[in-house]
Amino acid sequence: MGRIVTIVGTRPEIIKMAPVVKALDRLEHEHVLVHSGQHYDLVMDRIFFRDLQLREPDHRFELKEQPPYLQVATTMRDVAEVAGNSDLVIVHGDTNTTLAGALLANKLGRPLAHVEAGIRSFDKTMPEEMNRIVADQLSRILFAPTELSKANLARENVTRGVHVVGNSVIDALTQNVAVAEERSDVLKRLELTPRRYLLLTFHRAENVDDKARLAAALDAFASVGSETGLPIIFPIHPRTVKALRAHSLERRASDIQSLRRIEPTGYLDLLVLEKNAALVLTDSGGLQEECCFFRVPCVTLRENTERPETLDIGANVLAGTDPPRVTKAARSQLDAKKDWPNPYGDGTTGTRIATIVNEFLG
Repeated sequence: MGRIVTIVGTRPEIIKMAPVVKALDRLEHEHVLVHSGQHYDLVMDRIFFRDLQLREPDHRFELKEQPPYLQVATTMRDVAEVAGNSDLVIVHGDTNTTLAGALLANKLGRPLAHVEAGIRSFDKTMPEEMNRIVADQLSRILFAPTELSKANLARENVTRGVHVVGNSVIDALTQNVAVAEERSDVLKRLELTPRRYLLLTFHRAENVDDKARLAAALDAFASVGSETGLPIIFPIHPRTVKALRAHSLERRASDIQSLRRIEPTGYLDLLVLEKNAALVLTDSGGLQEECCFFRVPCVTLRENTERPETLDIGANVLAGTDPPRVTKAARSQLDAKKDWPNPYGDGTTGTRIATIVNEFLG
């Protein structure tokens, strides 16, 4: 029997890895789940684990407000003893936790598997891009979501151990959307009518830490609200709250009549808000994929994306934070046909990953 150590640290990782963790738990190998605490909010984390019907981690650490280099170093130190006698370390995505887990496995001489391997924005100014590249270069097993991500790996001379398995975000959606619709009353609480509101998420460092970009984004939100006549529901991230205050833009945000700021939501509420929105405006990676599945048009508030499949099929457009550009993109996406295919698999990614892991461990 082998020993698998899976390391997660952020709420998006928890969402996407939940189906994988459940599938790995069904194997006859020992499976240890570690939470680095990169997104550490005990209440919010427990809500996410509860909503996803995911077991508690075997080991939970706490990083709090540490800079990125300390997040990586601290995670390596904290998890070293747990991973020391592992037969396989598994990481996901592109976070500081991902990088820490990848480097730790390498230094311990343990084989590494990377879930969501090969996705690229081709923008090396993004910390996430470098985290992805390093994790892929160090991995023995690479779980690529699409043929395009497999091709990205081949261009970097990574061809061994690559498996196209789909994206586990589809597993999470298919497993939880019915539960979300049954349990969530978020539309009623917010007095929202399906397809008569927009959903906004906005929190990336390159957007909110830069005063000019944040100010431009606020103007864009005001313009989109005025143009569409629809309320913009904004579950506001703590980082964005701090940035508005730090940049003295709180009053400016409050004056946007169409912008309805609400507290961060649980996973099930967010699924219902996404599925029923007329349009999603976001700088998140995961929401681009989820909107694609729900056939809800998306406008990405960035200059690049590591999800180009969504652009190719018309489910998503890039708009940055320039107000006229964002407004034009929102208008065109609202008018777009919602008949694109889902490029991210059939919801069996977790099972496929577990099968490959089982074969690797023997």
